[in-house]
This record gives sequence, C-alpha cells and structure tokens, in this order.
Amino acid sequence: MLKVFRDNLKYLSWVLWLVIAVFVLFAFTDFGDISLQGGLAPGTAAAVVGDDEVSYSEFENRYRQMESQYREAYGQQFSRELANQLGLPMQVLNQLIDERILVQEARRVGLDVTDAELQASIAELPVFQQDGAFIGEEAYVALLRRNRLQPEAFESSQREALLTQKLQTALAETVYVSADEIETSYREESETAAGRLLKLPVSRFAADVTVDDGALATFFEEHQEDFRLPERRKVDYLLVNASQLNDSVVIADEEVQAYYDGNPTEFTSEEEVKARHILLRTGNERTIEQARNEIEAIRARLDAGEDFAALASELSDDPGSKDLGGDLGFFGRGAMVKAFEDAAFGAELGDIVGPVESSFGVHLIQTEARRPGGLQAYEEVEPGIRARLISDRAEELAAAKAAELADTLASDGLDSEGLQALADSEPAVSMAIAEPFGRDDNVPGIGRATGFTAEAFDLEIDGTSEALQIARGWVVLSLREIQEPRVPALDEVLASVTADYRQERQLTLARESLALARATIVEGGSFDDAAAGFGVTVEEVPVFNASGGVGSLGPAAEIARQVLALEQGGVSEPMVHGSDVVLLEVTERTHFDNATFETAREDVRTRLESQRLGELLRTVITDRRDELGVTYDPQVFEAFRPADQGAS
Repeated sequence: MLKVFRDNLKYLSWVLWLVIAVFVLFAFTDFGDISLQGGLAPGTAAAVVGDDEVSYSEFENRYRQMESQYREAYGQQFSRELANQLGLPMQVLNQLIDERILVQEARRVGLDVTDAELQASIAELPVFQQDGAFIGEEAYVALLRRNRLQPEAFESSQREALLTQKLQTALAETVYVSADEIETSYREESETAAGRLLKLPVSRFAADVTVDDGALATFFEEHQEDFRLPERRKVDYLLVNASQLNDSVVIADEEVQAYYDGNPTEFTSEEEVKARHILLRTGNERTIEQARNEIEAIRARLDAGEDFAALASELSDDPGSKDLGGDLGFFGRGAMVKAFEDAAFGAELGDIVGPVESSFGVHLIQTEARRPGGLQAYEEVEPGIRARLISDRAEELAAAKAAELADTLASDGLDSEGLQALADSEPAVSMAIAEPFGRDDNVPGIGRATGFTAEAFDLEIDGTSEALQIARGWVVLSLREIQEPRVPALDEVLASVTADYRQERQLTLARESLALARATIVEGGSFDDAAAGFGVTVEEVPVFNASGGVGSLGPAAEIARQVLALEQGGVSEPMVHGSDVVLLEVTERTHFDNATFETAREDVRTRLESQRLGELLRTVITDRRDELGVTYDPQVFEAFRPADQGAS
C-alpha cells in the first residue's frame, strides 16, 4: 500500500492535502474574533452527515481560517459585505461536510490507519520537527496545549486526514487516460490563434424590426414547443411561524439555572486581552536595528500625544489590522507568538509596550481591555441561555402544532375557506395560496427546488401533506389544482412570443449584414473599413486556444473552435455570441507540433489523471451526500455573524 501511495502521489490534487493542510496550518494560528447571536452553544450541530455531526465549534474555527485566507488574498478589498456575497458560511460548512463524507467512505470500504502510520505522519510534520528530527513526546504535547489543542483531538483529526489520503490513493489506481485523450488535450492547448474582432450588437437593428399579426402567428406556429408550459400545481398551505410563539413560552428560572449547571464547558473561557499593535516587518528591506529605531520614533510621537490607532493605520505593516487601527480584538494565551503574548498579557491597561521583537518583525503594543478566564457568571450568560431555551421550546411547539394541523386536514378534508377559518382560530398560524408553479419554479415566499415543491408534486388533488419544515417555519400543504403540460394559446404568451420574434429578426438582420461585410473583406476589402461602416471599433484579440477566453468575448469554446479551423489571414463566418454577432480575422496561427508533444506527453497525462481523480472524488461526495441525507441547522446560519474585528 505504501508503494502504491508513493507511486500515485502525483495524481492527488485539491482534496489530497485538504484535511492535513488546513488542520495543521491553522491549528496553531488565531484569526481574530467571531461574535454570535441567538445564544447558540459551541456544541450545536451545524450539520448532520449520516450518523456523524459537524459541530458548531468546528464550523466557527474553519470560518476563521477561511476568512483569514480571503483577507490575505483580497487585501484591503476584503470586507464583511464581500464575505456575505461569497457565501462564506455555506462554503465553510460544505467543506466540512465533504471531509466527513470522504472519511466515512474510507471506513465504508474497509480502509484503516494503524497507530504506527499515525505516529510516523505526525513526526514528519514540520511544526513538530527541530533540526530535522521529531521534537519529542513531551515537547509535542506541550506545543499542542499551548495552542489550546488536546493531543487526543489532534490525533483523531490527523487519523481522519490519513484515511482520506488512503481513499484517494485507492481511487487514483482506477483512473485511466487514453493516448487519444492525451493528444487531444495537448492539441487543444498548443494550437493557438490571435486576431482582430468586429463585434456588432444585435440591438442596433431593433428599429428595423416590425411586428404584424400574421408574422407573429407564423412564428408561434413554428416555435410553439418552445412555449410549452410544464405541469404546474396550485396549493393552499398553513404556515406555523415558530418565532411568533416566543412570547407564549415561559422558561422557569430553574430551567435556565439547570442548563447553566449542566453545561459548564459552554460558559468557561480562558483569560483574554484586547490589544492594538503597530508592526514593522523586517527582512531584505529593513533590518532589526532599523525597525527598532523606527519604532522608537513612533513611540516618541505617541508620548507626544498622537493617537495609537491613527499611527497604526498610517504606518503598520500588518495588512490584517492596519485598516482597523491595529486592532487585534480579544485573544487568549497561545494565539500569538510567545514574545508578543508575554508583552500584551503583562502590560497594564492603556500602557504602550515595545519595541517587541517577533518572527514577523518589531511591534509596539497597547493593551486596551482584559477578560478574566474561568466560568462566566450566571448573570452574564442568563439572557442568552433563556433566549435559546425559548427558541427551542417555540420550535417544538410549532412542530407539534403543524403535526396537529396535518392530522386535522387529513381527517376533515377542509377546503380553502375551511383552512382560512382554521388559521384565524390559531395563534402564529396563517393561511396562504401558492399560485400555480412548476417543479423548477421559484415559489414566492418559499424558494426554488425546496421540499415544499417536492411535496406538492407528490400529492393527489385535495390531498394533504405531513408537517414540513421550511425556512420560515412549519407548513402543511393541500393540493387544489393540477395543470397538465400544454401548449398555450398565443394570447396567453403573447408578450414572450413577441419578444422572441423581435430578437430572432434582429439576429437575422445582424447576421445578414455581417455576411455581406465578410464577402467584401474576402474579396480584398479592409477589415477596418467594414467595422467603420457599422460605426464600431476593431478589437485586438490576444493569443488564445480552444479552452481559453477569446479576447473581450471571454470563454467562447464554439467561437474558438471555428476560428482555429482557419489559417492565418482567414475571416470567420458571422458567429453569435450573447447579444452580439461577431467576425474574427486571424492574424496569427500556431499548429500542433509532434516533437514538442512527445516531450510534454507525460506532464499532460499527469494533469489529466489529476483532473479525472478530482472528478471521481466529486462524484463520490455527491452520491454519498444523497445517500446519507445531509441536513443543515438553519439556526446556525442565523446566529453566525463575523464580528467587526480584523484578523492578525
């Protein structure tokens, strides 16, 4: 197995080092502060993967890691708004779920990691080596604990990482790439062209298109299948909104106290300080001595009354905190390098400490606040505990009420008026009508491709569903109408037919105009004159291949294929790209070369095998997700909010 592992290392792409690289790199780093809403406890399951769980703590820690990576990649452009646009919480949770699935799949197929393999892998990690050798058991345990890690937890994660490696090694043995695939891939990469582009917007012909009833009727007759309506369904539903039940929930003080007493680890924290710093990096451009002298000059300005945050924003070399006035947020022991930690924790509040040397450079540090460690006072956490217990109880009441409503509907067979009357008689219950929708349609107030839609398409007329949870609460559906697939009458889709007819006519006119221009160019006319005749500018298209972008057109595989069929000096036929019709004149052309292909053959094979393995892993993850029935806890997403603190 070890030989197979070595032989196949070259194939293992993005997933191979995912668990080890992420866990080891970030296990010894702190990434700033995360604040929560809604009183969620660190033990909350963010997702359930079969019989396994992704805990909230894992979610929080990985989010910090990902946020730090994005901050480093985007620099000053990174913001909380950008993180939300990128869907960072869902990215993080899906990454953790994928890791769980791969570990479960490895165990399912009988793979295992021996204690000897685990020990050897840990000893080889650079973080646990000194002078090329393992640092020893005592130093290993001490290093983990300084970074708030328990050896058992770290070793469990490392074992899972090795299991993932073994699974990928086994899958790599099944990957095969043929000689024809290798040559085709290299040909698509090596055959290139460059040229000049004439891009004609279809919209310029809008005024030239007239619409009459006869032409529209003929167009609809020829294209009526394009307007076929799929099966659609209309439902009534009762919604139980759990949040509206919060006011009716009473949590006794004894319950709150019992939760606090029964879950002490949730409310226990280490001592933390909040600090700002100014960092001057050292290296080729600045020596330690130069940095110390500059720090002393900055300190003199601070002693003269200048603001620490303002100077940090102006002078600090730390991209993670510079724009925040050097603010590092709260951090505990083991989060920073030792010299920095000792200085920050040893300072009195408001004191400025420095110069302090670290592996990053030279710092000035100002400690602003301190949180004592230990068990948080009951009074401090009582509101959060109570809010969580109220939310949990309200959710239970909503689920029970929805189940009761489902039983009532199943036995009484209420019509729409009956549903409305029932809703009016119940607190936190409302009745709504979902107008006809298809399987792939967005249902207003519900969403697209949800369990709501799936349930609606499983029901018979006047049939009612079981209680179903959606983002807004719990629902019970009653199917009122099934509209079979059909071709509508022209007047039902007149606006769509008219728009499509106009678009097609504009496209036809644009193609005809460029075809005439091409004929003139081929007969000896000027490409520039043709563009000038349309009032557009010729664009230069840099070198591209079959898989690359074609100048300002971006990814355009079909256009690239057609152009690469031409020789230098050739002019393409009019080609449609989005809302434009284009011509492209070839000014440079490079062909496949067999000699260079033979030299590159093995590199191409390795790349294709790696890609194929990545596809195989993605297929495994996708299939197992469906089988395991992965579920998410929506409360985690509502409660998780990145704080306004930066990362150091």
